Amino acid sequence: MRTGAKRFQPQQQQGTQLRVLSMSSQTQSGYGRNAIVPAEDAALTRVGFGTPMGELLRRYWHPVCLSAELGELPKFLRILGEELVAYRDRSGRVGVLGAHCCHRGTSLEYGRIEENGLRCCYHGWLFNAEGRCLEQPGEPPDSTYNERVSQPWYPAEEYHGLVFVYMGPLERKPLLPHYDTLEQESAGHVAYRNHSRGDVVRCNWLQLQENAIDPIHTFALHGYNPGVFGFTDIYSILPEIDYSRHDHSITYERDALLPGDRNFLRVVEAFVPNVRSIPPPVVEGKDPEKETERARMIGWWVPVDDENTVGFHIEAVSPDRPMFQPTGPIPDRPYEETQRTPDDREAQVSQRPIAIHALEHLATSDRGVIMFRRLLRECSRMVENGDDPPGVNRDPTKRVIESKARNAVSLAE
Repeated sequence: MRTGAKRFQPQQQQGTQLRVLSMSSQTQSGYGRNAIVPAEDAALTRVGFGTPMGELLRRYWHPVCLSAELGELPKFLRILGEELVAYRDRSGRVGVLGAHCCHRGTSLEYGRIEENGLRCCYHGWLFNAEGRCLEQPGEPPDSTYNERVSQPWYPAEEYHGLVFVYMGPLERKPLLPHYDTLEQESAGHVAYRNHSRGDVVRCNWLQLQENAIDPIHTFALHGYNPGVFGFTDIYSILPEIDYSRHDHSITYERDALLPGDRNFLRVVEAFVPNVRSIPPPVVEGKDPEKETERARMIGWWVPVDDENTVGFHIEAVSPDRPMFQPTGPIPDRPYEETQRTPDDREAQVSQRPIAIHALEHLATSDRGVIMFRRLLRECSRMVENGDDPPGVNRDPTKRVIESKARNAVSLAE
């Protein structure tokens, strides 16, 4: 039971931690413990072709760029360790091909966009969105060699301003999912890159995704630094936390008793493998009518490779519900400023390029992270056994995924 509003007191908590340490590991120095770094948990973090997590990720659709980024020139991409090129042909169709031309390996990022495909700059071979070679200008007029070669390609679709790619086995291709929180009537949509941790985040995708199911960091990290990137001082009130597992997601409920007999409930949902639904962070806890709302943003953390990640968001917006995330690049802050007021970027990227799970000491407050990792392992085993992982759907009547994420401000009971 809650006993009232409790403010974050870092000095008092630090003392408690030190007393615990003095009874156990403080009797040892860092000799050997700090110098020797175990291997990462490859089954959860490595994303290359053929790895357990790489194969799981390849059973889902991933955003790879903004629709607006595909103009007169192709766009080079690196996703899941693979080099790709995205383009929009002159008929308006989006395609994603392997970056290196199957003829002699020249990158198609230098190719010429035409009515029905992308032509390699080196020898003029023309490929459509399914990798079919339409023309080979240097071959004899009666040659059929173009029918016997093809360019690697991936299915691509657009959804509310993002270009999505499916990189798994073609015969297992699911429908591109839609989200109910983005399908609200009278809502517009804004798609943008998540620059909150840099244009390309210099760390593994999982430690970014796990942040969405870690509510205590909103108290310790954001509550101790109110005002940084939108979080208000009510996050400094220690909440009660509960977690729930669903078909292909984990949710947490963050419940805090505010001054003035008001209650702030925040629900966040993390879907496997790399999707999250988060309600607006800017909550003052004063207006139950305006500050009670369901989530209106869906985000993705997409692995570039094992040690780099890119993020994307789609927000549903309306005149009375403006955007709550910045769409443009966030300038680098001076190092001293990041030390004084660290944010998610500092907390997650500094965990090493790939966080070492073997060195962690997970506690009860990490229950959401533990549940999410367990769910990922279960999903990975399903793929290894030849089954579809949860969230993969081919039924158009079940295409829309329901999100449970929301904010609720109310009078305390």
